[in-house]
Amino acid sequence: MTKSIGVAGKGGVGKTSVVALMLKRLLKEDLEILVVDADPNECLPEVLGIDRYSTLADVVERHTGGSINPEKFIADFETLIFENEQDGFDLLVMGRGEKEGCYCAINNYLRRAFEEIILKKYSYDVILMDCEAGLEHISRKTSGALEDLIVVSDSSKTSLRTIEKIKEVAENVKKEIRRFHVLGNKINKDFEEELKSVTERAEMHYLGFIPYDEIIAEYNSKGRSLLEIPENSKAYERVKKVVSQLILSEK
Repeated sequence: MTKSIGVAGKGGVGKTSVVALMLKRLLKEDLEILVVDADPNECLPEVLGIDRYSTLADVVERHTGGSINPEKFIADFETLIFENEQDGFDLLVMGRGEKEGCYCAINNYLRRAFEEIILKKYSYDVILMDCEAGLEHISRKTSGALEDLIVVSDSSKTSLRTIEKIKEVAENVKKEIRRFHVLGNKINKDFEEELKSVTERAEMHYLGFIPYDEIIAEYNSKGRSLLEIPENSKAYERVKKVVSQLILSEK
């Protein structure tokens, strides 16, 4: 059975780095993995050290002005997955819409790809999704195929409000996400108690927090792939525990 897990949060909390570190740990296992960048900003490929790839937006825009035949869409999608195949995992990047700020068509096709192709035709063990920042992916049901959602929070009040809003919006649109989790990033012990309190009120599961890590900061500033960080990275050590708890314990 496929284990599908998404990572969300407001912009700038480090969710993309969390996805990269989770992938680094999963690559040590004999698993079929699909990594999805559902954020139009397309940050994940860079963090993974991937500079050449095609996007779902590229496929959709080739058919601008007309509808996509279902059989043609399936063929184009499967070609896209093949073209983006990486060492140990497949990559699916949503990409940007033709018009700035409008991703409706891409979102619809991403959802269709999950419902009609990925979950029915492919046998991935793990699907790992870097969700769009904020709440849009929840209200538009882009992340509809997820079992678990990790909400990453930094030490800002905005992050705390995002935790509460994500759960509220998800309930309002009757999302199929089964479990909600909160993971602190770059926070300190003083802030942790407040984060735990908000997590409890939102009826989510607290996963602890990732400490500030100079190695992550250095790699990000130099544009180096986080898949190459050393094993003794403090952030990676914490993320490994999250992966063991949410994914590997069920395999």
